[in-house]
Amino acid sequence: MAEGYIFNIQRFSIHDGPGIRTTVFFKGCPLNCWWCHNPEGQILDRELLVFNNRCIGCGNCAKVCDRKALSIKDGKAVLDREKCDLCGKCVENCSTKGLEFAGELVTDEWLLKEVKKDIIFFDESGGGVTISGGEPLMQFEFLLSMIKFLNKEGINVTVDTSGYGEWDKFKQLVDYVDLFLYDIKLIDNEKHKKYMGVSNEIILKNMQKLVNEKTKIAPRIPLIPGVNDGIEDIKQFAEFLASLGFREVNILPYHDFGRQKYIRTGKEYKIQEKLILSEEKKSLVTEEFFKKGINIIMGGGIK
Repeated sequence: MAEGYIFNIQRFSIHDGPGIRTTVFFKGCPLNCWWCHNPEGQILDRELLVFNNRCIGCGNCAKVCDRKALSIKDGKAVLDREKCDLCGKCVENCSTKGLEFAGELVTDEWLLKEVKKDIIFFDESGGGVTISGGEPLMQFEFLLSMIKFLNKEGINVTVDTSGYGEWDKFKQLVDYVDLFLYDIKLIDNEKHKKYMGVSNEIILKNMQKLVNEKTKIAPRIPLIPGVNDGIEDIKQFAEFLASLGFREVNILPYHDFGRQKYIRTGKEYKIQEKLILSEEKKSLVTEEFFKKGINIIMGGGIK
């Protein structure tokens, strides 16, 4: 039996692989993307979220906090994360759910029972289970055990990955995974280091190796205005994917739906301005990929 941290189970998902899917979000990620819409999935542990819109300033949380990590200022709870030891007393005593944990330690057996509740939808739609994150490879033993369970049950398995991990881990997954959703964020390595905090060399090499293994891969590019939507960036994307034989790519337009999550987690959202991917830029992207014989799917839908 293996254990791991998850932070969400999303049912009836239609953008994380074929058919109707149940997506399980693993905690932990080695990247630090400026636009990450799941900041609560970055740390490989549970963490405390503060929902200011739910807080009524009753002070119950501060009263039970032995480490004095919580106080009430201007009618709202304020958390000093350096003092907090995640004991959970504040969560237990918050009547409005203004404080909640992101991250739960579960077993692979428990998780299998949870996702099997949706098996009728998988059978009817050709769907299955998608493991996302965070980066699932951060909890490799848990991931491998879980997908082996799913494989034995005949449930379609998709892994949503950044590609950042040891090749040996990917090699062990190949026989059990039906589809990899593979994010490519930048080809330029220096820009990748700036906006993701790590080199992309291992990411690009792993994709090449997966192609050589005849693995089914759906490449996806989150397109961020001002970061990776320049004409040179687009040409580099198209050339790289064409060189590997891809004829289709998912373009994921930027959104800032996760902005509020940064306030809840006490993290900094590095993209300050409101970014919009124009229709003109979408047309330009489509044109550049078409030149290389690659079809564009705008959004996360998978055929």
